[in-house]
Amino acid sequence: MDFEKVKAAGIEFAYRWDGNPDGTVVMMAHAMGTSHRIWDWQVPALEDRYRLLRYDWRGHGDSGAPPGPYTLSQFVSDAVAVMDALDLRTVHWVGISTGGMIGQGLGIHHPERIASLTLCNTTSQSTAWYREWVKERQAVVREGGMAPVWEMTDKLWFTDAYADAANADYHAIRDVFVKTPVPGYLGGTSAVADLAYLPDLPRITVPTRIIAAGDDPVTPIIRSEEIRDAIPGAELTVIDGQRHFSNVEVPDEFNPVLRDGLDDMLEEIER
Repeated sequence: MDFEKVKAAGIEFAYRWDGNPDGTVVMMAHAMGTSHRIWDWQVPALEDRYRLLRYDWRGHGDSGAPPGPYTLSQFVSDAVAVMDALDLRTVHWVGISTGGMIGQGLGIHHPERIASLTLCNTTSQSTAWYREWVKERQAVVREGGMAPVWEMTDKLWFTDAYADAANADYHAIRDVFVKTPVPGYLGGTSAVADLAYLPDLPRITVPTRIIAAGDDPVTPIIRSEEIRDAIPGAELTVIDGQRHFSNVEVPDEFNPVLRDGLDDMLEEIER
C-alpha cells in the first residue's frame, strides 16, 4: 500500500506524500474515474523542489464511496477538510479535469486556503452537450459497470494512435478507471453536470496558470480561454494535438509547462 488514510468530512480519504519534505506543498487533484495515480508521470518533474500531496477525492480510488449524488460544493469542502485534517493552512493547487473544477471552487469560496491555481484540461461551465454526455455514461455504468465506459471514451482521453497502441501507461490508467466504485462514478458525474463557476471566476485573485490540450473534445480550448479571460492575470498554455489526459500521453511536453508555471507563481508570491 503506497497511501495513508485520514478521516475528514465523515469519510476516509486516501492520500500520499511525495517529494521534498521541506518543500512548498502542492496539492494535486485527479480527473473523474481516476485517482491520485494520474499524477505518477508528474512526480519526477516536481519532487526536487515541492512537497506533493496527492489524494483520492470522494468516491474514487481508495477513498470512501458513499451513495451519491455528490455536489461540487461537497468536493470543495472535502478538500478543505483534508487540508484541515493534515494541518495545512495553504497549498498550491494543481487539478486536472474535475480536479481543476474543485480548484476553481476553492479559489472562489476559500481563497485564503490557496496560494496558486494550476488548472489542467478543465472547464468552468456545464453545457447541454456535457450534461447529455454525463447521462449517457451513467446509463452505460448502470447497465454494465465501468469497463464499457472506458471502451466508449478512451479516445476522448488519448489520441487514436496512443489508444490503439495501448502501452503500459495506457493500461495503468485503464486499470484505475475500471476499478472506480460505481457509486463514486455516478455521484461524481452528477456533481459536474451542474458545474456553473464561470460567472464567479473574476473573484479568483491568486496567481493562476491554465494548461489545455489542443485536440481535447471533452474540455476544448475555448473552455480554457473562457477561464483565462475571466480570472485576472491568468495565463494559458496549449499543448497542440493532445486530448484530455495529455499529462499521461506526453509528460515530456506537459511537465515543463507545469513546473515552469509553479516556479513562476511561487517566485511571484515570494517577491
